[in-house]
Amino acid sequence: MRWPWTPRGSAQRLLLRRIGNQQAFVLTDGEPTDQPARLLRWGLLADADARLVPAGDVIALLDPVDYQILKVDTPNVPPEELKAAARWQIKEMVDVDVAELTLDVMHVGGDVELPHASGPRQLFVVAARNSAIRALTEGAAGLAAQVGVVDVWETALRNLLAVRARADDLAARACAAVLIDERHCLLVVCAGDELYYTRRLENDPGLLARAGGEQGEASAAELPLGFEYQPGGAFDSPGSAQESPLVVELQRSIDVWERSWPDLPLARLYVITARHGPEVAALIQRELGQRTVALDALAAFAPDAPPPEGASAQALAACLPLLGAALRTQTRKL
Repeated sequence: MRWPWTPRGSAQRLLLRRIGNQQAFVLTDGEPTDQPARLLRWGLLADADARLVPAGDVIALLDPVDYQILKVDTPNVPPEELKAAARWQIKEMVDVDVAELTLDVMHVGGDVELPHASGPRQLFVVAARNSAIRALTEGAAGLAAQVGVVDVWETALRNLLAVRARADDLAARACAAVLIDERHCLLVVCAGDELYYTRRLENDPGLLARAGGEQGEASAAELPLGFEYQPGGAFDSPGSAQESPLVVELQRSIDVWERSWPDLPLARLYVITARHGPEVAALIQRELGQRTVALDALAAFAPDAPPPEGASAQALAACLPLLGAALRTQTRKL
């Protein structure tokens, strides 16, 4: 969602999300092109300090509680009328008056025709509360530049996943990423750099606790590319006696994906988390049987990223979705 209110006075890009009385922020040297953006500063700052960070392009990230992503059949209208038609389609799917919502839309799988699609073309509808958008833009008052884009977590994760899949030579295949933090657990599935599927899952603190306490056992050997499932014996270990509810929901999501897109089997699952990423990935791989690896969000930028500012223990968790939003290009929807 973009508002072209003011011309940019700087090439730098600032990403923001509010956390209590602080601002999580990421500052890059601009929009990524053929080369990765350079990460200049990032971390947690007091609100007043964040206002002193100079930038020409400001992107604010909505909290997941302030918006929904709905999937509907694409209405048979011209592209410029999609938002208006989608507003009518989602009237019965939201719990507030649609007049209180700002909508944006994007095709499932992007704007190109999908060779693997079956049935009618579908549309993602992002429905955000007007009050939440106003709070973001008003809360950023006093910045050197106004908020020009309001982004969402799912498309930020798509950006991180697309960069990593390309690096692993998996851009043409279906890959998934699950972001896990203390408050959120979001799953996305992408292929060809485009978002095909997303779901919000219930978090599993027990899985994170096991990963933190069993670091010695949780290092998975690298498996051949395209490996899908491990032998049953790989599940038989004391640590996996109690099945993780997160793994159960991931399996259900994978089942839905494979029924919906049988010609795009899932090649890999990436785990995005601030703590114990390799250990969490190893536990999920052992219980789920799906090739799973940790994704380092900082690796998507030029080398030698600076250390975080503010409380380092919380900074990475706060900035994970912002790092994905920083990979947004102006040619991409949302």
